[in-house]
Amino acid sequence: MIDMHNHILPGLDDGAEDWEKSMAMAKSAAEDGIAGIVCTPHWVPGKYENKKNEIFAATAELKRQLAEKDINLKIYPGTELRLDISIPEKVKAGELMTINDNGVYVLIELPEESIPDSLEDFFWHLALKNIKPILSHVERHPLLRKNPERLCRLVEMGILTQITAASVLERFTPQIRDFAVELLEHRLAHMLVTDSHGMHVRTPKLSAGYEAVKNLIGKNAADRMVYDVPRDVIAGKEIFTDDPLPFKKKSWFHFFRKA
Repeated sequence: MIDMHNHILPGLDDGAEDWEKSMAMAKSAAEDGIAGIVCTPHWVPGKYENKKNEIFAATAELKRQLAEKDINLKIYPGTELRLDISIPEKVKAGELMTINDNGVYVLIELPEESIPDSLEDFFWHLALKNIKPILSHVERHPLLRKNPERLCRLVEMGILTQITAASVLERFTPQIRDFAVELLEHRLAHMLVTDSHGMHVRTPKLSAGYEAVKNLIGKNAADRMVYDVPRDVIAGKEIFTDDPLPFKKKSWFHFFRKA
C-alpha cells in the first residue's frame, strides 16, 4: 500500500514534532503493510511557508534515518497546499512542491469556513497549466457534506479526491463516517490515505481502513485506492476514473423520518 497523505516530516507543521516521533510513525506504517509514503507538510500562507528546498532536505534526512534503522519504506516528497489564488503561478515557477516533484499533481486543502464560488474557475486555471488537483479529506469538509452535488461536479471535471482511513473507521463522528461511505458508494473517492499527524486518531495505518473499504465497494475498487491510483499519481501518469453516480434528492418524508 502507498499512503498519499502523511505529516511525518518533523518540525514543518502540526505533524510529527521531532525525529523520534517521525521514526515511530514510520515503524508503525511499515508494520501495517505500507510500502511507501508521500510526505505532505502543510503549506499555508503566513503560517507554514514550507519551500521545496526545506521539504527535499527533510525527506532526504528521513530516508537516511530509515536506512539506518532498517525500516523498509519508500519516501516521496510532496505538500498539502491550502487553497490560494497564487498556487498556479507558484507551482509553475517551481516555488511550490507537487507530488513527488513531478510537476503534475498538487494536493489541495479547501478552507473549512467557505467554498469559493469561483472554485471551478480556479481548477480550470490549473488545468490550463497542465496541473492536476487532488482534494484532501473531502469527507471531513462540513460544506461538502451539506452540498455533495458540488463535489460531484468537481469530480466530473476530472478532479481527484482523498478520504481518510480514520473517517471510514468512525474515529471522528458518525456523520463523517456516513458521508465517507456515501462518497465511496457514489464513486467520489479515489484514494484512501492516513493524513497521519502522529500516533493518535489519524494513525499512520491503512490496513483496517482498506478492509472496511473492501467490504463496502469490493476488492478491486479498494486496491485502486491504495495501490494503483497512488502509484500512477507519483509517476505523474493520467488517472482514469469511473463516472460518479449522482446523488438522489431526498424527499420530505426522509427528513421526517430523521427527526
